[in-house]
Amino acid sequence: MNERKGLRVQMNFFDKMQQHTGVSLNDVQKQAVRYSDGPLLLLASPGSGKTTTLNMKIGYLLLVKKIPAQAILAITFSKASAQDMAQRFDQFFGKLTHEKVHFSTIHSFAFQVVREYFAKQRITFQLVEGGNDVPLHKKIILRNIFTEIKDTNPTEDEMDELLTYISYVKNRMLSNKQLSTVKSSISGIADIYKAYEQFKTQNPQHPLLDFDDMLTYCLRILQEDEQIRTKYQRRFEYILTDESQDNSVIQHEIITILAKPQNNLCVVADDDQSIFMWRGSDVQKLLEFEKNYPQAKILTMTQNYRSTPEIVKTANDFIKRNPKRYTKEMFTENPTGESIEIHNMQRYELQLNYVIQEIEKSSNPQVTAILYRNNSSAIRLVDKLNKAGLPFYMKDVDLKFFRHWIVEDIINFMRLSYNDSRVDILEKVHTKMNAYITKKQMMYLKNNNDKTSVFDRLQTVRHADYQEQALNKTKKLIKKINILDPEEAIKIIRKNLGYEKSIRSTAEHLGFNEEGLLGVLNQLEHIAIGLPNLEAFAKRLKELEEIIKTSWSNKGRDVVTLSTLHSAKGLEYDTVYMIDLVDGIIPSKDDLKQEDEGNSEPIEEAVRLFYVGMTRARKHLELLTYHLKDDEHVEESQFLKQVRRLVKGKELVKKEVSYRESKPARDIPVNAITKKEHLQLNSYVEHHVFGKGAIKELSGQAIGVEFESVGYKKFMIDICLKQGFLCNIEE
Repeated sequence: MNERKGLRVQMNFFDKMQQHTGVSLNDVQKQAVRYSDGPLLLLASPGSGKTTTLNMKIGYLLLVKKIPAQAILAITFSKASAQDMAQRFDQFFGKLTHEKVHFSTIHSFAFQVVREYFAKQRITFQLVEGGNDVPLHKKIILRNIFTEIKDTNPTEDEMDELLTYISYVKNRMLSNKQLSTVKSSISGIADIYKAYEQFKTQNPQHPLLDFDDMLTYCLRILQEDEQIRTKYQRRFEYILTDESQDNSVIQHEIITILAKPQNNLCVVADDDQSIFMWRGSDVQKLLEFEKNYPQAKILTMTQNYRSTPEIVKTANDFIKRNPKRYTKEMFTENPTGESIEIHNMQRYELQLNYVIQEIEKSSNPQVTAILYRNNSSAIRLVDKLNKAGLPFYMKDVDLKFFRHWIVEDIINFMRLSYNDSRVDILEKVHTKMNAYITKKQMMYLKNNNDKTSVFDRLQTVRHADYQEQALNKTKKLIKKINILDPEEAIKIIRKNLGYEKSIRSTAEHLGFNEEGLLGVLNQLEHIAIGLPNLEAFAKRLKELEEIIKTSWSNKGRDVVTLSTLHSAKGLEYDTVYMIDLVDGIIPSKDDLKQEDEGNSEPIEEAVRLFYVGMTRARKHLELLTYHLKDDEHVEESQFLKQVRRLVKGKELVKKEVSYRESKPARDIPVNAITKKEHLQLNSYVEHHVFGKGAIKELSGQAIGVEFESVGYKKFMIDICLKQGFLCNIEE
C-alpha cells in the first residue's frame, strides 16, 4: 500500500512539473530524479537536458522527500554555471517553495571552509588573487621570484606557463618529487614554484593564499579537523555535482570526504567532454566511480534534444575513437536536418573569406558561432570581420597577442626607423638583428649624449672590421623601412635584418615554441596588408586590441560569436563553423608527440575537444581545413579525416569541396570572349571561389545568360586552374 502511495506521489510530482514548467522528462531522467539514497553517476551526453534533470532532482528532494534546502549542496564547475542553475531552479520552483538551495562553485565552498578554520585558529590570511588592487598580487610575486632566480624578466608567455604549471601541480596534488615530471619550456620551473610557496608561508600567522590554495587548504582542513569535517558532513545530507568531468584530482577528493558517510552523492558528468586536463581535471576519477563506490548506480542520459540526426550520429561514432570511456550510444528523435559540410581549402585565407561571406548572408548571426582551438586563430579573423563591417561577440577576450614581445620588437624597429638616434629603442632590439652590437657598445651609446645616428656613433667603437659593413647595411635597412609599406617593412625586418633568424635561435636555446613565435610574425604581416604606412600599422594594432577588448558589449546582440572550443562547452548554436582543422592545431604537435612517446591521454583529450565542438551545433555544422598557411604546407586534421570517412559511409555529408594545386589548362585565345565577359568572369570567380570558398553550379545553364561567347566555359576553367583550383564542370 505504501509503495503504491509512494509511486503515486512520484507520478504526481512529474505530472505537476510538466503542467507547471512545460518540461516532460524521459524515463532515464525520471530514474535519475527518483534515485536519491546512495551514490549515483549520471552520464549526460551533450544536449541531453542534464541541468533540467539536476534541478528537477533538487525539486524532488525538497517537495517529495521533504529534505530541508540547507541540507542540499549543489556544486558546479564555474560561477556562471552556478548562477545559471540557480536561475533555472527559481524559474521551475520559485513559486512552489521559498527555500533557497545552496548553489556553489567548489572554490566558493572551499573559501568558506578556509575562512572558518583560520578564524577558529585566530590566523589572518590574505588573498593574492582577485583583482589588480590587491597589494601583494600573485603575478607580481611570481614575476619578482622569476627575475631573481633567472636573472631576466619573464615574457608574457612564460608568465602564462608558470601560472598554468602552479595550478596544475596543486590540482593534481603532485608532491615535490613529482614537480620535475611536468613538462615545461621554463628551466628550473620547480625551483620557482618552491620559492613561491615558501614566500607565501614565511609568516605562519599571516599566510598568503591564491585561488588554488583554497582547495589545498580546504582538503587539509577536512582531513585533519574532525570538528569542521563532521559539521559539513552532517549539514549537507545530499550533494549534487555538475560538470564533474571538469573536476580536478583535489576537487574529487574534497567531494569524496564531504559525501561521507551516507554517500548520497549525485555526480552529473560526461567523460566524453573532459577537456581540461591542462588545468588538473582527471577523467580517470569518473571511470573508477564504481570502484570507489561499489554500490553506485550508473545511468546514461543519451537522448540528444539539441542537434539533428546527421550531427548526433557522426559525433557519436567519432568519439568511439577513444578506448577509455563509458560505452554510450547518443541518439536523437529530432527530425532530419542539413548534412554536415566539409571544406578543404587550398589556402588559409580562403577559409576566412568563406566564413565571412557566410556571416554576411546570415539573417540571424546571433545563433552562429565560429570555433577554433587557440585564441591566436582569432586575430586574422577579427581583422577581416572588422574590415567587412561585421560586429561580433568574443567569448574569450584574450589580449596577450598585442602585448607579445615580438609585437613590441616589430614596433620598436619601426620606431627606430623614424629616429635612428634613439639609444633607448636600440637597446631593446640590438641583440635581435645582424649588427653584432655588444653590451659594451650599448654602454658607450648610453653615456654619449650625441644626437646623431646610433650606427654612425658605433663606427667609432666597432669591435671588428666586419662590423663596419654590418652597421652600414643595418643603417640603410632601418632607413628604408620608414618609406616602405608595413607589409614590406616587416619582411625586411624578418629577413634582411635577421630578426627571424634571431627568433629561431631564441626558440632553440630557451625551449620556446618556434612555430608559435613565427606565427606571431605571420599574423603581423597579414594585418599589415594594404595599410599605407607604419603609422597606420601601429594604429591598426591599437584598433584591433580595442575592438577585441570591447567585443563583450555585443553579448546578446544579433552578432556572430567567436570562441575557443574550450569556452564553447555548455553552449549551443544553430550554425557552427569549426576552423583551422589541421594537424598541429587539433591535434596539436605536442598531442601527436606525446602519443608517439606512448602517452595517449593528450590526444584522447583532443578527440574529446573536437567532439565538444561538433556537438555545439543544433542544425548546421561546417568543418574547414586547408593545405597552405603562410606558404607552409599543412596536413588536414586526422580527426577530420575520420569524420570524412564516417559521413561518406552514411551519406551524411552534403558536399565536400576540395581545392587542389593543378597545372593550368591550355591557354584560351583572348579573342574567344569579349573584354566585358573577361571582367565578368574574373569577378565571378573572385566572388564565388575566393570569397565563398566553394564552386557551385558553374554550368553553362547557370551563367549562360551572362556569358554568351563560345569560349566562356573553357576560359572559366582556365581562370580557376590558374588560381590553384581543380574544377569539375561538365562540358
